[in-house]
Amino acid sequence: MEFDFSEDYRLLADQLRRALDVAAPLEAARKTVDSGQINQSAWKLLGELGILASGISADFGGHDLGPVPICLAAGAIGWSVAAVPTASLYYATPLIQSCGSPEQRARWLPVLASGAATACVATDTTLATLGDRISGAISPVSGGSDASVAIVQADNQLWLVDLGANSVEREALESLDPGRPLCRITFRNTPATPMADDTSDFALNHAVVCVAFEQIGGASRALDGAIAYARERQAFGQCIGSYQAIKHKLADIWTKIEIARAHAMYAAWSLGARASDLPLAAAAARAAATEAYLFAAQETLQVHGGYGFTFEADSHLFYRRARALAASHGPAFEWRSRLAARLIAGETALH
Repeated sequence: MEFDFSEDYRLLADQLRRALDVAAPLEAARKTVDSGQINQSAWKLLGELGILASGISADFGGHDLGPVPICLAAGAIGWSVAAVPTASLYYATPLIQSCGSPEQRARWLPVLASGAATACVATDTTLATLGDRISGAISPVSGGSDASVAIVQADNQLWLVDLGANSVEREALESLDPGRPLCRITFRNTPATPMADDTSDFALNHAVVCVAFEQIGGASRALDGAIAYARERQAFGQCIGSYQAIKHKLADIWTKIEIARAHAMYAAWSLGARASDLPLAAAAARAAATEAYLFAAQETLQVHGGYGFTFEADSHLFYRRARALAASHGPAFEWRSRLAARLIAGETALH
């Protein structure tokens, strides 16, 4: 197999990164730390570029291009540390497409494709149902503050809930990374419609592969910033990049990123082909990318020295995002456990 993206995809990745550099520069990410506001310009841009519609069937206003453009966009989002509701793009949209009823898909996929609405997902819940009504609270929910619809789990069943109902209450929660705002959503006998759940694992794997690309994008940007700083910062008459201690740090970061990139690229192929080894590939990508971004965020902060611990430096932006992504969809050790269990059971990658 060709273990690389095509030239067209590489050009798309480059253009996405350039576009988000304009719509979501690091200065915008810094402002988000204070405001906690989503970058609407960046989200609108992703809609105009067709990214929000790329994985959606043409029958519902999408482009039916599969998951690879979304993976490339995730890398660009990570690079720019953009404050956008990625849970809607990575997880909720494929979940509605794969598990939604015809009526649910017709109602929500067109507005998700256009960017007119966003969705959130909370499947680890203790909600109660009475007929087609749901009661209880879910917390924390990523991207729920501004979402139009939520996918929740109750009584071993997935449900779609219109968050515009009067019986829905939302409360913002503090978050380490304001660019990934969290909230508590309370349902009080709220109308809900059931979904099928026999293909929900595909949507979860889709989400973690996209998150892996975002983590790699963020780690790569953090590394570039550390290299640039190491070339200009002087100590004892020499740039600090000339010292072995700094060289080793930067080399270790690069190595972890490239290992994660290999896992993520294979997982993207497996995702697009809906290959039988997708759960294995997704778990490997999730574990490797989480380790790479956390390591890059911590070590690049150290390369910047005392300056790296200040708000004026960019290091905290990557550290916040690295920690937030590490906590999403279950911690990395759970995915390493899934990976180990499958390997012990004798599963192997197809290529």
